[in-house]
Amino acid sequence: MAKITIFGLAGVGKSVVGKRLADDLKFNFLSGGDMARKTARDLGYEFYAFEEMCRTNLVYDKERDEYIAKFGKENDNFVLESRLGWRFIPDSVKIRLACDFDARIKRLAARECIPFDEAKQKTIAREESANERYAKLYGISLSDLSEDSFDLTVDTTNILPDEVIQRIHKFLSNS
Repeated sequence: MAKITIFGLAGVGKSVVGKRLADDLKFNFLSGGDMARKTARDLGYEFYAFEEMCRTNLVYDKERDEYIAKFGKENDNFVLESRLGWRFIPDSVKIRLACDFDARIKRLAARECIPFDEAKQKTIAREESANERYAKLYGISLSDLSEDSFDLTVDTTNILPDEVIQRIHKFLSNS
């Protein structure tokens, strides 16, 4: 039985890696990002506008975080991609995906079919909002996290998802 949490900033490959890893392991997959996007849609917000609204209304972050913590206590054999999943599921295997800023922005621009500068602006605003909210809620900043908080860190800047997943499988088999 295993609980795997994947942390990383936007554009590092959390969703791609998480979904494929879950498929490989025959585990359930849960995405904190998908949960936030669904909440935004349900409330009639464009995603980035929802993120901005959450700066002053922390209820949606709290609800999602409480759901993730409860899910982690009640379930096994899952992969969760989430900014704070590692914090709320302390008995998980905690994986951190890292990537150079410009590479993340290129990926996000391609995914969202927007110009690089627009993706950069939106990502900076989104990460500032997240850091502000998490500082208020939990006293942490995503940019200040130590590698010691995680069991494995993989830099995805210059490698494809297949290699990232191979490294995770190797780590899991040696743990």
